Amino acid sequence: MGTRLSIYAKGLIDKAQDSAIQAVATYNDPRSSFRTGNFIVLMCIAWTSMLHAYFETKKIKYYYKQPNGRYVKVDGEKKSWDLSRCIEEIFDEHDPVRVNLELFTKLRNKVEHRNLPALDQEIVGESQALVLNFEHWIVTNFGRQYSLMDTMFVPIQLTSSVRVLPKSKLEQNVVEFVKDFRNIIDSRVMNSQEYSFKAFLVPKIGNHRSSSDMAIEFVKYDVSNPEEMEKYDKAIVAIKEKHIPVVNHDLYKPGEVIDKLKEHGYDVNFHWHTQKWKKYKVRPENNAKDKANCKTDYCTYDRAHTDYVYTDAWIKLLLEKELKPKAT
Repeated sequence: MGTRLSIYAKGLIDKAQDSAIQAVATYNDPRSSFRTGNFIVLMCIAWTSMLHAYFETKKIKYYYKQPNGRYVKVDGEKKSWDLSRCIEEIFDEHDPVRVNLELFTKLRNKVEHRNLPALDQEIVGESQALVLNFEHWIVTNFGRQYSLMDTMFVPIQLTSSVRVLPKSKLEQNVVEFVKDFRNIIDSRVMNSQEYSFKAFLVPKIGNHRSSSDMAIEFVKYDVSNPEEMEKYDKAIVAIKEKHIPVVNHDLYKPGEVIDKLKEHGYDVNFHWHTQKWKKYKVRPENNAKDKANCKTDYCTYDRAHTDYVYTDAWIKLLLEKELKPKAT
């Protein structure tokens, strides 16, 4: 059950949700040439509207006042707290959510009227955290019906090690501002997923169809639970090791074929094996020009190592056709 909202608060939270959805859609649009700027402005609007709705539900007067106690007015309307003031009222000074928001409130004025493509790659982690924090906050305080997850999908990523370099002094200054901001952050905040979301995208393995229907799942990295996180770290290492491509991992050199046959109790040697591949013509003679002319069910030529390697099917053929089962 979500929080019961007044008509005004409902309008604010609808505006917050719509702004956040537009922000993510703009950020993920490959045609967007003003990606980070639009994203930051829209997400600041989303957060401001959501926090104003929160104040509405708590009956908190979120308006600026003059020294005499009267409300500050703009065009006859009471002036609402801006995002910076809102987060000061709600979050502790060293809360990673607040620090993340402070970065974007400071960036908003720097990027609002400028195209800064070099900034896109610089704040990916902070941008992801900004959205995830918003999702957590809106669901926790207003209900699951306002979740962004029901309408948004993880985009297909084309990653590259090539970074976009600043093309102007202004762009360089903004990038340097972000780096300087990080340098003054407490290390515990800097390492928090709520300040900057960091993730490995690793293959998801499922033993059953239903266990792998969702291609990607986010697992929250909880630094306060090191034992649980160690399990994830080991799983990541295991998956990475399992999926390292190994050339010819299921093929055997002649000596390995002989070893396999000996494991079955047969006394064979290299000369015997040579006679058998010649008999079945599974590969060319040593002086053949076309070394790759093999019966690939049984053998293939490894150009990198200039030798022949054999398959499980070849070992099976030798066991069934050339070696008699030992008497019991």
